[in-house]
Amino acid sequence: MSGAQGSQRRSGSFPYRGGCGIIKRFFTRNTWVLLLLFLMCRHPVLAAEGPGGYPGTARTAREILWKGVTSGGVNSGSVAVLDKGRIVFSEGYGPADRAEGRLIDGKTRFNIGSTSKMFAAVSVLLLVDEGKIGLDDPVVKYLQEFEMKDPRHKDITVRMLFNHSSGLPGSTFDFGYRPEGDFHEILLKTMKDSVLKHDPGAMGIYCNDGFTLAEMIVERVSDQKYIDFLAERIFRPLEMNHTGESVGLNGGPVAEFYDPDGKKYPHEVVGALGAGGLSSTAEDLCRFADSFMPSGRQILSPSALAEILKVQPTPFAASLKGQALLEAFGWDYQNLPDFLKLGFRVYGKSGGTLFYTTNLQLLPSEGMAVAVIYSGAGKAEEATYEIMKALMVDRGLPVPREKSVAKLVKPEPMAQDVARSLDFFANTTGFYRVHADKKKGSLKVYPASPAGAETVLSLVYNDGFFHDPSSGWRYYVAVSDEGTFLFLSEAERYGADIPVFQQIETMKNPREMSVEMDGTLWLVRNASPFTIFTDSLLVRSSVPQNLSGYVNFSGPKRVIDPDFVAMAATGFRDQSSLKLFRRDGKVRAKVMEFEYSGEDAADLLKEGTTLVAIGPEGENEWLGAVSEAILSFRYTDGSRIIVFQGPGVPPIFDSIVDTGEVYVPEGSFIFLAGSPGDLIYIAAR
Repeated sequence: MSGAQGSQRRSGSFPYRGGCGIIKRFFTRNTWVLLLLFLMCRHPVLAAEGPGGYPGTARTAREILWKGVTSGGVNSGSVAVLDKGRIVFSEGYGPADRAEGRLIDGKTRFNIGSTSKMFAAVSVLLLVDEGKIGLDDPVVKYLQEFEMKDPRHKDITVRMLFNHSSGLPGSTFDFGYRPEGDFHEILLKTMKDSVLKHDPGAMGIYCNDGFTLAEMIVERVSDQKYIDFLAERIFRPLEMNHTGESVGLNGGPVAEFYDPDGKKYPHEVVGALGAGGLSSTAEDLCRFADSFMPSGRQILSPSALAEILKVQPTPFAASLKGQALLEAFGWDYQNLPDFLKLGFRVYGKSGGTLFYTTNLQLLPSEGMAVAVIYSGAGKAEEATYEIMKALMVDRGLPVPREKSVAKLVKPEPMAQDVARSLDFFANTTGFYRVHADKKKGSLKVYPASPAGAETVLSLVYNDGFFHDPSSGWRYYVAVSDEGTFLFLSEAERYGADIPVFQQIETMKNPREMSVEMDGTLWLVRNASPFTIFTDSLLVRSSVPQNLSGYVNFSGPKRVIDPDFVAMAATGFRDQSSLKLFRRDGKVRAKVMEFEYSGEDAADLLKEGTTLVAIGPEGENEWLGAVSEAILSFRYTDGSRIIVFQGPGVPPIFDSIVDTGEVYVPEGSFIFLAGSPGDLIYIAAR
């Protein structure tokens, strides 16, 4: 589930660009006019009910959402606008189901991803109101079974789960096409072998697992299932009649997801409810937003309401030149500088799954809220930002001005303390080398491997900042107890400072691992047959050039001993350690909840028919294609077949949506999954 800081834990399995642009080719201009009129009839605009109407809000919303649907990347979308307790504008855009001709309306549900986190925040505060939870109590007071390899976990408080300062590694869950597994048990089991990224409370780094712990606390204290608690204490009181578990569990009128080729995917199941497992509508999200308004339908006490709306600072923010993200109780932000200058405090919470994108933005002091949800990778946050500004104009309120274009800056020599002998950086994706020319005032960032790779950033120094001439963005180096970082200053839309790179120490006595890690291909062995995260199934590890003692395997890692590597980029979300172990005489790697074997675990695909049986432990099986072939399959219902050309690229065949024969190039790998005893036949010619 995405948030304001960084990307999702894993990227999607297929590109979104061009998504609904496919639809555009099949409609004439007149057809689009008729479709728009039909949509408006089915999903009426309510703006006329308000005094004077909301013409700018309506125009802005329509332009933005129709652009998303007709320009590609978005299948469909929905928007709702709340003003002083009333939904004054609500429309749907595009088809909810292409084959059925069903269009988006106010009751169509979308998965809302991390926007679900705000329901966990309200749930805990409802129990705080009853005196059953103390925000500054340690988590272990309520969850005695929560254990970590790192003893500092006992210092994590309930509050730290919500301002993302717990120090937990990241995200221990999976998305799927069917409900499967107990996410609470998976998290507790994974945490026993994990360590913290930093001292509890030190800095805010986006973290999904904290909200799974919060969900568990709510269940333990209330003695109810989490979803039942939400229904009784939040959904029903706020008349959120179209909100519940993810679309893969609830069914009903759902906004379907299609990939750029027009393939319709099964409904997405997100089992981690507190972190991102709810579905809703734009109108219901506005009803939820109304509960935070001074004149709204409040379900929290005044003290709890003040808590969820106040700044939740961490010591790390003192090292920044500007403001930090995530210094809030569950929100991505509550301190957008452009609005603060006008006296307005705007709150926002984004949400992203692999299939859906959501954003909820509210201005409590004025009783205003905007919710936008897309099927596909739409820019929901940009949409709510622009629609909110249009709403403010319709209300006669001042709005932030557009930023003026700045002139190119001239480089000037760097002071020694600015460069700080930067050599290597890391972030969520890997390792980077830095070349700083202090005299010329230039700083360039390259991938650590391969040699000769093109620059990632080319910056010039002037007046304390590193400037990017191509984008106009500014960066600076900040030093704190948590490390040395290169920050993006006043990030677009947020106005906050965001870390983009962390300095990596060059070790004097680096250690090596017990097996070769540079270029090694790893095959997952314990993935669910119904997983959506296909890009986690096949991973290639690497070793950065001229930086001994480090490995990149699902993120940058530092070698501690021959069979264990720890998190290297501790200032970023979704990091993990790695442990090597032996099973049946062969090396395996464990990264969070996933286990991997080397590529020698894949049997060679032979011409003719091959029968693969899923073993008694239900482990994934693999085949390697030594030559090109055309394959066809027969398999037990519930089994899964995915064909990969290599790591980091979308599959060329996935039985979850594909049928028939497939051409398989030489060097491809075939992932086979199912329940114990399932039989899969592969015919190769």
